[in-house]
Amino acid sequence: MIRVLFACRPQIFSIPGGDTVQLLKLKDYLSPLGVKAVIAPDPCAESPELADLVHLFNLFDVNSTRSHLRQARQHGLPTVITPNYWNPLDFFFHPSPSPLHRLFRAVFPHQAAASLYVGHKRRRMKAELDAQREILTATRIILPNSLEEALILQQDFDQPADKFSVVYNAVDIDNIDSATPDVFAEKYGVKDFVLCAGRFEERKNQLGVATELAGIEVPVVFIGGVPACHRSYFAACRQAAANIPHVLLLEGLPQQEIFSAMKSAKVHILGSWWENTGLVSLEAAVCGCNVVTTNRAPWREYFADDVWVCDPADPGSIRSATEAALRAPTRQALPVRIREKFTWTLSAQALKQAYESVLQAPGL
Repeated sequence: MIRVLFACRPQIFSIPGGDTVQLLKLKDYLSPLGVKAVIAPDPCAESPELADLVHLFNLFDVNSTRSHLRQARQHGLPTVITPNYWNPLDFFFHPSPSPLHRLFRAVFPHQAAASLYVGHKRRRMKAELDAQREILTATRIILPNSLEEALILQQDFDQPADKFSVVYNAVDIDNIDSATPDVFAEKYGVKDFVLCAGRFEERKNQLGVATELAGIEVPVVFIGGVPACHRSYFAACRQAAANIPHVLLLEGLPQQEIFSAMKSAKVHILGSWWENTGLVSLEAAVCGCNVVTTNRAPWREYFADDVWVCDPADPGSIRSATEAALRAPTRQALPVRIREKFTWTLSAQALKQAYESVLQAPGL
């Protein structure tokens, strides 16, 4: 029996996301393989002495991840990491509606505001990159969700290629298959609509999607949780969505209802400023949606040429990709390929092999 601590962000359950699904599914699918995983959001509440290794999740919450890493070092435990990384440069420097940016714009002329804001972002980003490099260097194996993510990590952090082992993201086939489109269609009175599912936050760019789809005649449905720190962003999305003739903004639906929505929709769009693979896009494809995905994510290994790609920085790109996906027949080959290649069983097997290679390494 291999005993693993899944060391993750503190809000993994209070603000759930794709990484929440990832942890829970890997935990369940590792168990029959002889791997006992314990999810540990709080470094202070961990019991590392009961584990053989620590699996770090999330490279962006550097303070939390550093705390987990220190705990592992104190107990002499090896660490591996699933970074869920994508270079956030475009997101950090795009025109942001954040309170800090608005303050700069209110106090200084436009050019001065832009200069000060970018300077602040660059200093913040350098400190974060240094911390991320420290974390990656300290781990035994880096477990990206794609080869493309591995290449980006090598470029951004000078990590050796032989330190990487890809563990692909996967889909929850059983729960998807048990969902029916009628549940959502009958409850909300819409079908064959454009769906945008995901936690409401600036990085996810629902505001850009709502703005770009103004005036579109097809119904548009937004579904996602709204963390307290993003309530003002949600309000901005609601205001922009008022220009869409037929629109729904739904907060925090149960997962089965989201799968039902995906089966009722014609198109799913993920227009984020940066993403990892985008678990929601995989799920939507299996549910039968034509998928529009951001070009700020490693999409090629998962979707090949069976999706429409948008650029959040290119005005009109989101709308043109969405309209093209609406006109096109439903992609038939993509759901079959995802079901065959991207399962939690295969991901758990790859993860167990990575654990074994670390625990069997000389000098451990």
